[in-house]
Amino acid sequence: MEKNYDLEPILNEKNRILGPKAYVAMWWGDSVMVGSFMLGSSLIPPFGKLNLTQAFAALILANILAALLFVLNGRVGWKHGIPMVVQLRSSFGPVGAKIPSLMRAVPALFWYGVQTWLGAMALNQIFTDIIGYNNVWVWFFAFQALQIYLSAKGIKSIKWIEVVGSVVILLGVVYLIFLFLSTFGFEVQKTTAIDGSWGIPFWLAMAVLIGQFSALLLNVSDYTRYFPRKASAGTFVGSHIVGIVPPMILLPFVGILGAAAVGIWNPVDIISGHISSLFASIVILLFIAIAQITTNLVANIMPPVLVAMDIFKISWEKACVIVGILGVFTCPWWIMTDSTFLTFISIVSAFLGPIFAVMVADFYLVHKGNYNVAKLYDVKKLFAAFKGWNPAALIAIAVGTGFSFINVDLSWLLGIIPAGIVYTVLMKSWIMKHEKYVSEGVEQSFRETVDFEKEEDVI
Repeated sequence: MEKNYDLEPILNEKNRILGPKAYVAMWWGDSVMVGSFMLGSSLIPPFGKLNLTQAFAALILANILAALLFVLNGRVGWKHGIPMVVQLRSSFGPVGAKIPSLMRAVPALFWYGVQTWLGAMALNQIFTDIIGYNNVWVWFFAFQALQIYLSAKGIKSIKWIEVVGSVVILLGVVYLIFLFLSTFGFEVQKTTAIDGSWGIPFWLAMAVLIGQFSALLLNVSDYTRYFPRKASAGTFVGSHIVGIVPPMILLPFVGILGAAAVGIWNPVDIISGHISSLFASIVILLFIAIAQITTNLVANIMPPVLVAMDIFKISWEKACVIVGILGVFTCPWWIMTDSTFLTFISIVSAFLGPIFAVMVADFYLVHKGNYNVAKLYDVKKLFAAFKGWNPAALIAIAVGTGFSFINVDLSWLLGIIPAGIVYTVLMKSWIMKHEKYVSEGVEQSFRETVDFEKEEDVI
C-alpha cells in the first residue's frame, strides 16, 4: 500500500514550519469560537454565580493550567514529529486507536458546522445591513466551500491564514471590548458589586474552562509536530502560555460583557439588536466571520481530516472535502440553539479526560518520555498478541469514564487520575508481560537517544 506521507513523522527541521511566532498566531487564530463567548457568559449572572473579579481569576488560573497540559501532551509531537492518530497506537494499539480518534473527530465535526453557521450569520447580517439581501443559506454554503478550498491547500496555507488572521482577531477583540464597554459600561460595572462565590461555583467554573480544551488536548501533537525541535524547552512552554492564555481571557470577556449587558452570549445577536452604529456593526461582524475560518482550520478541520486519512487511507485533499461535506450534515442551524448539544459535548468530555490521562501515562510513565517511532508504524506487529488492541487502555477508559459521570460538570477532571493509575498498573503488571513486542519496544525506547536527522532514514 502506498504510504500516506501526511501521517509520517516530521523529522526534517525545514518542514517544522510553525516557529514560535507563527505557533502563537495559530492559537490566537483558533481562539474566537462559539464556546469562548458561551463560557464567558456562563460565569456571571444571569447565567453564572461569580462576580467579575472571580470570573477573571478563574479565567487566568484555568488557562495557565490548560497551557501546561498542552505542553505535557504536545511534547510527543514536538519530539517525534508524529500526529495524534499515530501517537494513540502506542497506548491503544493500531486497531484500538480508531476509537479515541473517532471520539476526538466527532465533536470537532460538530463544532466545525456550528462555527461555519456563526460565520454565515455574521456575513448575512452584514449584507442585510448594507443592501438588504437576507439569505443565510447562500453564505453558509459559500463559507463552507471557501474553508474546504483553504484546508485542502495544506498546512502552509493554514499557517499564513492564521498569521494574518491573528492580527485581525487581536484588533477585532480589542475593538469589540471597547465597543461593548462604551455601550454597556454601567451594566458591566454592576457585576463587580455582587458577592459571587470562591467556593464550589468557582471551582466548577475552573473545571468547565479547562474542560473546553478536552478535545484539543488529545490532538495537540498534530500542531506541535510542526514546532522546531531546535527551539528550547522554555520557548516551547512560553509559546503555549502566550498563545493560549491572553486570547482565552479576552474572548470569554466578550461573553461576560454580553451577559452583563443584555443577557445574550452570541455577539452576532448583540450587534444586530443592540449596536446602533452601522460601521461598528460591519467591522465586528466581518471580524467574527474571519475568525470562524481561522478557528475551523486549526481546531475543527485538521483532527477529523487526519483521522479520516488514517482510517480510510485517503489523501489530505479528499479528506478535507469529505469532512467539509459532513460538516453540513451536522445541522448547525438546529444545534446552535439546542441545549442538547452542550449535553452531548459534556458526555463526550467524560471520555476525553480519561483518554488524555492514558496518553500522558503511556508516554511518561510507561515509555519514560521516549517512543520508538519506527515500531509505531509497524502496525502488523504492534500489540499482535491482542490482535491490534490494548485492553489496558480500554479498561482504564471505562474506569475513568465511570468516575467522570459522578458529576458531568466536572467530568474531565474527575476521570483523569483514576484512568492514568489503572492504565499504568495494568501495563506494568499485565500487558508488558504478555506482549513481548511492546515490552521490548519500551526497553529499547528508554535506551534510545537517536539523532532526529538520522532517524528520518528509519521511517
